[in-house]
Amino acid sequence: MPKRAIFPSVYRLGQLSLDSFVAWFACSLAFLIRFEGDIPATHQTLAWMLPLLAIPGRLFLQTIFGLYKQVWRLFGLKDATSIFNAVSFYSLLVLVTTRLIIPRFTPFSGIPLGVAAIDWSFCLMQMIALRYARRWFLQQRQISLYFRRPFLKERSQRNYKRVLLVGAGMAGSQIVQEVRQNPQLNLKIVGFIDDDSTKIGRKVEGVSVLGQTSQMVEIAQRFRADEVLISMPSAKASQIRKLVNLAHGTPVKLKVLPGQAEILDDRNLTRQARKIQIQDILGRPEIRLDLSEEFNSQFPSARSQILQSTVLVTGAGGSIGSEICRQLARLEPKHLLLLGRGENSIFNIKQELHRDFPNLNAIPIIADIRHQSRIEKIFSTWKPEIIFHAAAHKHVPLMQGNPTEALENNSLGSAHLAQLADQYGVKAFVLISTDKAVDPCNFMGLSKRLAELMVKASATYSRTRFLVVRFGNVLGSRGSVVPIFKTQIDRGGPVTVTDGSMTRYFMTTPEASQLVIQSLAVGQSGQTLILDMGKPVKIIDLAQQMIKLAGLTPEVDIAIEITGLRPGEKLHESLVNNHEQVISTAHPQIMAVSSQHLSTIVFSEVISTLSEAVNNNLSADELWVRSHYCMQILESPGISRKMYL
Repeated sequence: MPKRAIFPSVYRLGQLSLDSFVAWFACSLAFLIRFEGDIPATHQTLAWMLPLLAIPGRLFLQTIFGLYKQVWRLFGLKDATSIFNAVSFYSLLVLVTTRLIIPRFTPFSGIPLGVAAIDWSFCLMQMIALRYARRWFLQQRQISLYFRRPFLKERSQRNYKRVLLVGAGMAGSQIVQEVRQNPQLNLKIVGFIDDDSTKIGRKVEGVSVLGQTSQMVEIAQRFRADEVLISMPSAKASQIRKLVNLAHGTPVKLKVLPGQAEILDDRNLTRQARKIQIQDILGRPEIRLDLSEEFNSQFPSARSQILQSTVLVTGAGGSIGSEICRQLARLEPKHLLLLGRGENSIFNIKQELHRDFPNLNAIPIIADIRHQSRIEKIFSTWKPEIIFHAAAHKHVPLMQGNPTEALENNSLGSAHLAQLADQYGVKAFVLISTDKAVDPCNFMGLSKRLAELMVKASATYSRTRFLVVRFGNVLGSRGSVVPIFKTQIDRGGPVTVTDGSMTRYFMTTPEASQLVIQSLAVGQSGQTLILDMGKPVKIIDLAQQMIKLAGLTPEVDIAIEITGLRPGEKLHESLVNNHEQVISTAHPQIMAVSSQHLSTIVFSEVISTLSEAVNNNLSADELWVRSHYCMQILESPGISRKMYL
């Protein structure tokens, strides 16, 4: 028999032998302590018989409770609970048997209560102690082996990093445990700081709580901390912003644990520590949507709608499209169709999904949504049941200089896609829109507004459920201000802001993608859905915070330059216009925008007018007039073409 087959048997035999000794010893000791070493003749037979019966009795029950499936070197609180249950159940069983059942048929008076109590406590403590001892000895052995090697010892001393933890809670406690279990991390926890005054001066996992967060810089310097780690996954943006301001201008380096939703159960917290990012300090807690939750009887949860369905994502290689694909992959669709025009971006998301979700059937499709025959072939081949339409041109200044591209891709492409969805019986069609579609003053916003209106018009005659999801700027997406500011800071400035009073709504990529998917569970056909995004953020404040995060001082190390509004830009964006009515949905953080239903006659006229305008090489001014007319008749079907043009 090979060694790997023999070792588990020997290991298990060792566990059983140790537990057998504990069962016998605890019971024997209980009799000696209860009778102070002088066991009366009436109990002597019981004193030698009961410890022997405890061996098979306790081992049998502990096997039933799964104690011998535990790994002793990883023993923890949940394992201790199982031991408590098994030990208590046996002691209770012995008491009931010897004091209630047997005395009915014999003159036997039963086991003394004192013996039972002492036996229970000793057995519980010793079995837990054995397992913790195994874990402790293994940790000490790992540490000893690590530092016994001279070259490793030199390396550990050279890279030794002293860390001060902010937050003496569960996450901080777990980090201390991980550092002790993994000496190769080359970390030493010098202490905690916490604003809970009851913790100051006390210890967590043997590490002292040294003071409050307001003393962070002073404590970090006194204890020569190389790094300060914010070990609070639920930390508010205001708390992180306060710590960033305290550390600004000092040598203190800050890191943070990701939010609760980012932390994966199978990963160590210590390895997830990262530099503070702008989304950590924006001032609004990140909204996490439960995709498995049902909100009303009309629609099942988003998860159950996606499960084993064929889902098409257009623009799957983009910032939003790729994140939608990552979220969908967790919901186990039957097929996930990754449609995009750029082969490199589609290749990258396909490789990522294959790596992280090996069982996912992700199909890469290179196609342009403007090519109707190609898109129709895709529909007839794969017959998608749910469509998330994220493909769009998004750069305001670029689309201002290339308006036909915006209208043909964003508006007509979306309209034709909606027509195919109706033709092929797609269950749900979700269009991703933008706050720039509200009272548009540029071609990009106007093209997205037209896309919104034409998709919503499709809901008037189709059995397909057509939804529009509208949100503001997405942090970190390609073309957003955050990566632009970061590049400018890395180059030494200046950071360019178009206007000092400009504001924008911001949300994270996971928030945006989850809102898109969650719309399946709450949205009525023809509705526009928006997320409660709090208050808009001043762009100049965002620039200043990013400069501070880089450890620099605004207007000292990095200049901020006001450049003036670019063509088509607005100072302030809004998620709804004055004519739209916001209504609540079944989800407390998602709102709907109601609108009137349109006729198919108006829809056909818009497509005809818009196609004619795009194909006739009109000037930008003429193109704006005709496109604006199309928007007007979709919003107010009674308007006269002759009167308008």
